[in-house]
Amino acid sequence: ATGDTEYLIKEGAEILIETARLWCDVGNWYDGKFMINDVTGPDEYTCIVNNNYYTNACARYNLNWAVKVANILRETDAFQALADKLALRDEELDEFQRAADAMYLPYNEKLGINPQDDSFLQKPIWDLKNTPKENFPLLLHYHPLVLYRHQVCKQADTVLAYYLFDGLEDRETVARSFAYYEPITTHDSSLSTCIFSIVASSLGEKEKAWDYFGSSVTLDLQNKHGNTGDGIHTANMGGSYMVIVNGFAGVRIQEDGLHMAPYLPAAWSGYRFQMQYRGSSLELSVHKTGYCISLLNDVPVTILLPGTSIILDRKASEYVHAWQEG
Repeated sequence: ATGDTEYLIKEGAEILIETARLWCDVGNWYDGKFMINDVTGPDEYTCIVNNNYYTNACARYNLNWAVKVANILRETDAFQALADKLALRDEELDEFQRAADAMYLPYNEKLGINPQDDSFLQKPIWDLKNTPKENFPLLLHYHPLVLYRHQVCKQADTVLAYYLFDGLEDRETVARSFAYYEPITTHDSSLSTCIFSIVASSLGEKEKAWDYFGSSVTLDLQNKHGNTGDGIHTANMGGSYMVIVNGFAGVRIQEDGLHMAPYLPAAWSGYRFQMQYRGSSLELSVHKTGYCISLLNDVPVTILLPGTSIILDRKASEYVHAWQEG
C-alpha cells in the first residue's frame, strides 16, 4: 500500500514471517490440501469449526505475502541480517508457498457457494423470520450451544473475506454466497451491516448497499442494539465511513495499484472526500452528472478505473467522467 521498504526491513517483514510460521504450526496437510482445524472465525454465533473460510483466506494471504516480501527484501542489503535474526531459510519460504498454494477454501458444488466452514451447511437453518423481535439480539436469549448448532450468523464472516480479499473468488460465487448469507445473518454485531453494504456495492446491488448503509449509520442514533447508553459504537462509525469510500466510491489498494469505481446513491445529490496514496493528495467528488478526481499536490499518481486507467501528473490536474445515459 505504501511502498515503504524501510518499514518492511525494520518491522513489517518480521511480523509477516512470524505469523506465517503460526499458520504452518496450527495447520496440517490432508489429502493434498492445507487445512486449519478447530478455529473460530469472525461470526460469534459459530464456534470451534474446521476450515473457516475467512480464517483460511487470511492465512493464505499472509503466507503468500511473507514469501513476496522476503523476495522484495532480497534485493536489499538488509535481507541477510533479517534472515539471520529470524533463522529464516529458503526451505521454510518454500513451505509457506506450498501451504498458500494448497490452502483449502470450502466450496459447495451443489449450491455454488463458499460455506462458512466444513460443517456449516450440515446444520438446520435458524428461522429468523418467525423469531420474536424481542428475542434479538439472540445471544441474550438463547444458550450459545443452541446458536452454535444452527446456520445463523451474528455478523459478516465469509462475506468479510470477500471484501478483504477482493478477487479471490469469481463474481458469480460471491453473488450466490452473498445471497445465501443475507437471510441467515442477524447483524447483531455492529460491525456487520457496513461490510454487507460494501460487498453489495461491489456486486452492483446499489439499493441493498444503501439499505445496509442506513442500518449502519443510524445504529446509535436509533439505539438499534439497545446499548448505546453504555457507549457509542465507534468502530461502526468507521465502518460507515468505509461504506462511502470503499463501497460507493469503490476504493481499493491492490498489488497493481490504486483502484476506484465510484457511483452515486440515488438518494444523494453528491459526496466528496480526500485521501492520500504514496504521497499523492487526491480529492474525489461525485455528483449527479458524473465524478471528478483531482490531484492536490505535485506527486503523480496512476488510478485504475473500470475499463481504463488514468495518470494525474501535476497539481490541479483532474479527470472528469460523465455518467452514461440510462
